[in-house]
Amino acid sequence: MCECQVGPGKFEGESALTFLAYHAMTLGCSDETVGAVDFFKGPLNFDADVETVAAARAYGYCELCIAEALAERPYGMSIGEDSQGFVWGATYDDAATYDAAVELAEEDEAGDDDAAS
Repeated sequence: MCECQVGPGKFEGESALTFLAYHAMTLGCSDETVGAVDFFKGPLNFDADVETVAAARAYGYCELCIAEALAERPYGMSIGEDSQGFVWGATYDDAATYDAAVELAEEDEAGDDDAAS
């Protein structure tokens, strides 16, 4: 049974997996960055850095949710942060959906660049 003590804030409503990815991203561990979106390809190995798991515990994620997050084996995932500072995460089951997400982020970034011109 989940015993997370995660309050309102940056990760509100997000899983431990999103937190782990965000922490890994802050360490420069993402595979690709497109605009404000960071992408990771599996295996995710977010437990390779013990500080990442310790940070999830300290933030209030319970052991069960952290273990479940570390056991997930998606093809890849992405994380981003909106203009209000909230973080979101998405997982992709295969290369096609991952590549489509990267392409969409690239199109969005190109559109943002065009609008700024």
